Amino acid sequence: MNRMTKIILIVTMTAALVFGFLHLFMPGVNFERLHIFLFNLCSGGSFILIYSEGKKSFSPKTASFYILSVLYALFAFFQMYLYAIVIAVILALLVETIRSARFSFFPRDFFSGTAPIGAKFHQASLLCLSLGLVISSLVIGNHEYWRIFLSPKLTLDIFFLGFSFPVSLITMSVMFGMMEGAGGRWTRVFKEYSFWAVNLGVITFFLFIILELARAELAIALALFVTVVIVFVLYMKLGAPRQSKAFLTSGAVFLIMTAVTGIAYIILYAAIPHPPGGKLLLKLHALVSLYGWNLNGLAVIGRYDDFPIKLNSGRIILMHWIIVVALAPLGFYFRALSIVAVAAYAVFLYLVFFTEKISKT
Repeated sequence: MNRMTKIILIVTMTAALVFGFLHLFMPGVNFERLHIFLFNLCSGGSFILIYSEGKKSFSPKTASFYILSVLYALFAFFQMYLYAIVIAVILALLVETIRSARFSFFPRDFFSGTAPIGAKFHQASLLCLSLGLVISSLVIGNHEYWRIFLSPKLTLDIFFLGFSFPVSLITMSVMFGMMEGAGGRWTRVFKEYSFWAVNLGVITFFLFIILELARAELAIALALFVTVVIVFVLYMKLGAPRQSKAFLTSGAVFLIMTAVTGIAYIILYAAIPHPPGGKLLLKLHALVSLYGWNLNGLAVIGRYDDFPIKLNSGRIILMHWIIVVALAPLGFYFRALSIVAVAAYAVFLYLVFFTEKISKT
C-alpha cells in the first residue's frame, strides 16, 4: 500500500481504540459502536477490498466504501437509522461488485474439491462482508421500525460483533495460501473441514446467541476451539517459512486465546448470572480477537508484497502482546493506562506499516 493509504487506515484504527477508552473521559456516553465499526468495518473492510483488488491504494470503489462506511458508523452512533440502512445496502453492492470481479457472483468454488482453500476463505470473507451489511440493515429495520422478531440479542449492539468475521476469514485466507500445495490427501481433507467448520460454526454460534441457547453455544464454541487448534497445527507444519509467518503464528495463538476466553465466559455466565470479573473477561476476549488476531491479519495483507521488512519480529510481537493482554484491558478502567495503551498502539502500527522492506540485491 502507498503511504497515504496506510496513514488513513492507521489513523482510523487508532481512532477506534481511542473511542474504546473515551467513556472514561465522557461518562454516560456509549462509544462502543464507533470503537467496533471503525476497526472492523471501516479499516478491516477497506483492507480486505484493497487487497482483493490487488492495488496499492484506494480505487474509486474502495475509497467510496471507506467514506460510506465511516458515515455508516456515524449514523449508527447518532441513531440516524434510515440513513444507516440505505448506506449499508450501498456498501453491500460495492463489495459484491469487487467480489464478482475477483471470483464469480455464485460462489461455486466453495463446493469444488480442487479450488484452493485460501481462495475459498478469501471469497467467503467478501461474501460475509456483503451479507453482514445487508443483514445489519434488516436488523436495524426490525428493531427500530418493523418489530417482527423481538429478541434482546437481536440488536445492532450485538450484531456489530459479526463484522469481525470477514477480517478473520481474510487472515485464514492468507494462512491457507501459505500452505497451498503442501501435504497429502488427508491434509486436504483437514483443510476442507477447517473451511466448512469455521464458516458454518460461526454462523451457527451467532444463531444460538440470538436464541439464547447457552448449552448449544458452549458445544459450538468447543467445536470451534478444536478447529482452531487443527488450523494452528496445519499452519505450523505446512506454512511457508517467511517473515510474515511469525506474525500469523502469533495471530493464531491470539485466536486460540480468543476461543479459550470465549468458552470460559460462557461457562462462567451459565454458572453465575452476573459473575465477578465477567466484564473484564469479556473485554479481554474482544480485545484479543480484534486487536490481536484480526490486527495480525490486517498487518500481513497490508504489507503482503513488502516482506521481508527491516523489523525484529520477536520484539514487535512481544510489544503487541503487552498492548493487547495488559495495557488495553486495564486501560478500559484507568485513564492513565488508556493513554499509554493508545500511544503504544500507535507506535506499534507505525513500526509495522512503515518500517522499510529489505531490498533484494
